[in-house]
Amino acid sequence: MGVHLFRIGQTPVRWPVGLVTTELTRLIDAAPTGGLSPMDPHLWGQEVEHFLREVFDAGSVEEWLALWSSDWEHDTPASDAETGWLRDLRTAIATMPEPRNRPAYWTQRRVGGLPQTLGTRESAAAVANAVADLEQAGYLVWAFGQACVEQPRAGVLGHDPADTVHSMLGRTGLWPIAVHHTTYTLDDLADVIEFLADHVRRPTRSYLHDYADCGRHFDGFDAIRGVQVYRARINAVLRLSDLGLELGENGRLVQTAPTGLGDLVTDALGGPPVYTADAAELTHAVERFRARDATDLDRRHAVIALAGILERRRHLVSEHLLQKDAGALFSIANTYGIRHQKADQRIAYDPHLYLEWIFYLYLGVINLTNRIVAEQQPTPGSDAE
Repeated sequence: MGVHLFRIGQTPVRWPVGLVTTELTRLIDAAPTGGLSPMDPHLWGQEVEHFLREVFDAGSVEEWLALWSSDWEHDTPASDAETGWLRDLRTAIATMPEPRNRPAYWTQRRVGGLPQTLGTRESAAAVANAVADLEQAGYLVWAFGQACVEQPRAGVLGHDPADTVHSMLGRTGLWPIAVHHTTYTLDDLADVIEFLADHVRRPTRSYLHDYADCGRHFDGFDAIRGVQVYRARINAVLRLSDLGLELGENGRLVQTAPTGLGDLVTDALGGPPVYTADAAELTHAVERFRARDATDLDRRHAVIALAGILERRRHLVSEHLLQKDAGALFSIANTYGIRHQKADQRIAYDPHLYLEWIFYLYLGVINLTNRIVAEQQPTPGSDAE
């Protein structure tokens, strides 16, 4: 079966391509193909349709319904045509346009009439819009409940979710975000973003409850995919702001790395640990340094942790750098008031600027030693012991 010419037009997919591919793979692997089927055909068909409705335009949904709806009524396993269509879609996804910012309008192109970054108020409004989209797609049902003309149901936050939000965050005037975002401070916005990261769930199935035009109902809530989609939406807003924040994988806001150094953080965290303790210490140091509310003391302790990792790797640093250069790396932390607090140490430096410089310098050397270790590993199929 060749690559299908999907009727998607030029409409961008609504998720990052990597997430789309991952979810398509999950659906393909879960396809009920007979025998010990991993999923009931009814539920599987609902999950595929719901995914397509959420991520693509109507054309792809219509194509899918034409394939599986007749089998659906008879509880038959997925056919080769149906799973093949999904595989072709997974192959074609790399050529589909991702969500992107709209082109500037005429006056903006000529004179740059609007600010290039969003402040707190504008960011709060953009986050509120993103949350409204996710609410419409069912991402808040698990936590906040489902409205229904026949059987409304409460979510895990109870029958008065606004009161629960305010109780958990310790102050009022935060929820619903659509009402209160115009008065948010940065702390208000940050707390709501992190609260929602803990409570969003992506529904994997939905159906239309047409009695009295009730609307679409949702079920099968996925916490992992929910926060992944939520992070993508929130970080798209934060990248346009002047807040200097991004939402991390753990659902907590962190300070963004300086321009050009984001990949360094990712590479260092994903590298092979030279020693057993490295991975946990490195992750803790990065989280502590980049935390939104990190103090100079937090940042200094993070630098000390990186220096400790490098101390264990001193032989690698000395072997692959000039001896004087290797020594200089450690003397920086020892000469200045970072690792030790001695009377003869230099303490007259700007902690914010200096600690940031030394943190990313050490992180770069850790990444270098990761790469050295990776290159020394025998390749698969080699004769190395």
